[in-house]
Amino acid sequence: MSNALARGVTPAGRGWWFLLVLGFVYMFNFVDRTAISVVGEAIRRELHLSDLQLGMLGGLSFSLFYAALGIPLARLAERRSRIGIIAAVTAIWSVITALSGMAGSFAQLLVCRMGVGIGEAGFTPALVSMLSDRFPPERRAAAFSIIALGVPTGAAIAATAGGLIAKLYGWRMAFLALGAPGLLLALLVIATIPEPPRHDAGDVAAPSFGTVLRRVSRSRAFVHLTIGSGLVGMVGYGLNLFMIPLLVRRYGLDLAQAGGIFAFSSSLAIAIGSLLGGLVADALGRRDIRWFGWTPALLMMIALPLYLVALLQSDWRAFMALMFLASAALYAFLPAIMTVTQRLVEPRMRASAAAIHAFGQTVAGLGIGSVLLGSLSDRFARLAYRGDYRAICIGKGAQPLAAGCTQASASGLQHAMLVAGLVLIWAIAHYLLAARALPREARS
Repeated sequence: MSNALARGVTPAGRGWWFLLVLGFVYMFNFVDRTAISVVGEAIRRELHLSDLQLGMLGGLSFSLFYAALGIPLARLAERRSRIGIIAAVTAIWSVITALSGMAGSFAQLLVCRMGVGIGEAGFTPALVSMLSDRFPPERRAAAFSIIALGVPTGAAIAATAGGLIAKLYGWRMAFLALGAPGLLLALLVIATIPEPPRHDAGDVAAPSFGTVLRRVSRSRAFVHLTIGSGLVGMVGYGLNLFMIPLLVRRYGLDLAQAGGIFAFSSSLAIAIGSLLGGLVADALGRRDIRWFGWTPALLMMIALPLYLVALLQSDWRAFMALMFLASAALYAFLPAIMTVTQRLVEPRMRASAAAIHAFGQTVAGLGIGSVLLGSLSDRFARLAYRGDYRAICIGKGAQPLAAGCTQASASGLQHAMLVAGLVLIWAIAHYLLAARALPREARS
């Protein structure tokens, strides 16, 4: 074994191929996951849904399935081939995304979207565990940042291609087109990426889940980082889910226009934030590990006022310019948080620890946040509409495109997002508390 491998670093060519292929997996993960937010407004109008139901399709359904399978798949990743798990879940979520285009009712679509949750549940813990085996601590955030570029790239593809396909051929065809490529990618993973050796673990068996849960619950840094990430997820996931509907309702854009604007502005912001955030966090963290808590806290202090002011703009250009800066700050924290949590547990606990952290981030952020945002949006829309909003604008026989309904739904969504943004203040407090605990708890 070479000296590079002994330090947990793969040879340059294989290492870059590893990052490239798994970056593509992450990209299609986010393509299929984001598809519902791209075509959600078209689905809402055709199936006569409320924003609460749209939030359930885009968030709660995904997080429920994640909650059911996230921990078991993470435990499996500590005992079996992580590459095999990633290939399998990639194929499964791709098929289910395609099946979403065949749903004939809200209930059927809800079940399909639950199945897409298997992607995040099986992918993230296995990925983070492998990164810890292939890269040293001071390079893990940067490595994850490269793979995480799949998030904005996937969002851009979903928004651009999905919006255009939905405009030309309908939202059902968009699901079919976006789901199919993942099957080929699953074959590429299993054929070209070898399973990395588990460093520092030897023949020691993976500890029980109860042991892992007790271990992370005693870590103040882990708990605060997880809660903070969940709160940020409420804002970030909500923004991704309802950005295109807001552009359509408030600014009068069609799906193709809104998708293109979202793809260019928001996705580019996430890419810049994720990449620079990981590099900066690694550099600062080498000087003082507390920067892994201070950095996301400072970023949220920057993001909050930008986010609130953006939502008050009457012109979509000003809205997107400010939201570009807010999104970059919101997503820059992800690589640092995902990788530093691995330094708070023993090697054989890493996949389970990643699953627990992602569970808190995804279930709280996406599951609770999307439903809360959708519910608030419906409530504010009813207050803004002069009449029976539910009877006239939602449900069978409703006219959601009527001027009064469109204005009320736009106002409701705008005010709901303003209220939701305030949870970033809570997240800042948790990141600062995590920074205090990190020096005592972090390991290499």
